[in-house]
Amino acid sequence: MGTTKQHENPLVTNKKLKQMYAAMVEMRALDEYCARLERRSKARRLRPVRGEEACRVSTAVDLIEGDLVSDTQDGVAMDAVAGAGTAALLRRVDEVLSGAKGHAARHIPSRQLPWIEDAGERLRLALGAALSFKTLGRQNIVAVYARAREIPAHTWRQVLGIAARLELPVIFIALPDGASSTVGRSMSVKSQAWGVPGFPVDAGDAVALYRVAQESIGRTRGSGGPVFIECIHHTSGDKKTGRTYDPIAQMKSFMLGRRVASEAWLDGVGPSFLRRLESARSKAALTKERRV
Repeated sequence: MGTTKQHENPLVTNKKLKQMYAAMVEMRALDEYCARLERRSKARRLRPVRGEEACRVSTAVDLIEGDLVSDTQDGVAMDAVAGAGTAALLRRVDEVLSGAKGHAARHIPSRQLPWIEDAGERLRLALGAALSFKTLGRQNIVAVYARAREIPAHTWRQVLGIAARLELPVIFIALPDGASSTVGRSMSVKSQAWGVPGFPVDAGDAVALYRVAQESIGRTRGSGGPVFIECIHHTSGDKKTGRTYDPIAQMKSFMLGRRVASEAWLDGVGPSFLRRLESARSKAALTKERRV
């Protein structure tokens, strides 16, 4: 038996680990690619998702057809996870950067709910979608991505209270906002007080997040009601080197330690994705020239 098989965990297979790592790296590469385009166009419409890769990928990678996502930002972070190709991703980026109206529904095989600037209204829209699933007897769920501090406590209390009372199929993922682990735990405690089971999880631990997400999704699909997953930073970085906390580096170290993949494969994911992006952009530009 090979060394890779020897270290394989049946709960999170090596294939799944590689899938999550690739999605995390591609999400960051796309984020940095968009940032470069923003600097050139002097547009500021996309909020960076650096540091959120594990939180987003681990909780969304196994969503199924019909599931919906409510995101804290209007952007492209979740589109690649949903299966969008490079050409579609680039069209989406161009539309967001240009401020085009109604772009959320175009080009992308997207599961995202329409983006609304007011965070409280976004949460209420997500509740409405979840209520529709429950009323129609569908086994789908709504995954809500939000930053706890961007939403007033009374709004959280109201939204979580309604979700608990109606046993809605919705999972709330609170993204890290730089708060300490104590603040993270207190938010999870509050969610439980408001009727929704809360779980604080290390925002950089993709494997732990995946396992909590799988248990939560299974519970919610089985009519178990809503769940609140609090993504928290247990540490802000290495004080000696000044390096910031990096979920991708943590995932890479984990995979190398268990011989899930070679370092060459791990290092090649990002450059390969960027080459595909550039190729798609070149083809799009050539097509545009031919039309002109």
